[in-house]
Amino acid sequence: MSSRAAIVILTSAAVALGCGGPRGTAAPTVSAPRAAIWNGLGGGSARDDLKAMLLKYTARCALPASQALESTDPATGKLIRFPGALGLAPEWLKGTCGPDCQEKVSACLGALSNRTGQHVKLSLLSAAPALDEGFRPSDSDVAFPHQEGAFFGNVFSGEVYACSGRDADKAPQVKRFCAVSPDSCNGLMALRSAGRCEDVCDMTCTQLSDGTRRCAAASCRDPGGRVWPYPITVYLRNKIEAGNADDVRNLLRHDEGLEGLDRGGVARFDLVDFGARGRSMSQVGIDIAARNRGRLEVWLDGTRRLAAFDVAPSNGIERQQTVPIHGDGIAGTHSVVVKVVSGKNIGRLSTVELR
Repeated sequence: MSSRAAIVILTSAAVALGCGGPRGTAAPTVSAPRAAIWNGLGGGSARDDLKAMLLKYTARCALPASQALESTDPATGKLIRFPGALGLAPEWLKGTCGPDCQEKVSACLGALSNRTGQHVKLSLLSAAPALDEGFRPSDSDVAFPHQEGAFFGNVFSGEVYACSGRDADKAPQVKRFCAVSPDSCNGLMALRSAGRCEDVCDMTCTQLSDGTRRCAAASCRDPGGRVWPYPITVYLRNKIEAGNADDVRNLLRHDEGLEGLDRGGVARFDLVDFGARGRSMSQVGIDIAARNRGRLEVWLDGTRRLAAFDVAPSNGIERQQTVPIHGDGIAGTHSVVVKVVSGKNIGRLSTVELR
């Protein structure tokens, strides 16, 4: 489907389901303006599926948690509710989404876009003066150290841009590609590259309690020189979602992780970034909710064993385990393979992390 068709669907959805009609609802629930959020806005193959996906993420971007968009499932006739989350443009619900509203929602949609459609936990930041203070960096961002990039523009006019952040090379290992390669993310909107964020954005940096800094864009400039005032900067975790493994054998995959950890199960993660030579990784960590004992091994490119975990039961409560690795001389991107070498129904593996 062309990006122009996607824009038309988004526009018509705005008119019929909130931005120009009565199909929005208010609910009693209220939450903080910003928290870590999952992305998963990828390309769709069917028009109805694409429309539903756009409504889901438009509601998540534009509306607070106390509001929602609604639509009728064309297959069943049942009402589908799309709850809000970030509250960037609550005026969407009243049919008054002008250029400022459109640009705020567009930046968010760009930030949530992911050509793989896989779910990845993100931190969305902005130093734009017009956006809520809840988008400023805080200690809740300590777990999100990698600056992927910033997104800005207006999807309604076909102008959506991505600039690459200082850690954009970390994005492919968590299956995010739209900042490092915007041209590859044109299923729902035609993302264009604006270059490096440090060259095209005015950044505001905040030091967190652990001494690290998070830098968010206050405004960004497109290749034609136009300044966009509502950019959203994405930061990524170092943790790789286990459910996003590139290849899985004899394991059950879902958004929460990998289940059915029986002997013989294998998961491969491609494009894992070991960094520049001389900055070797020293540890590997896993988040696992263990029900039974077992042993997991971590291999480099399937040929060199890096580490092993002797997993003890934790009553199904998720815990992090960390062991040292022998990573001397390893640099660049590699495949990391996790093998279940003993045990049965060990539990759920949620994340894998090299550090």
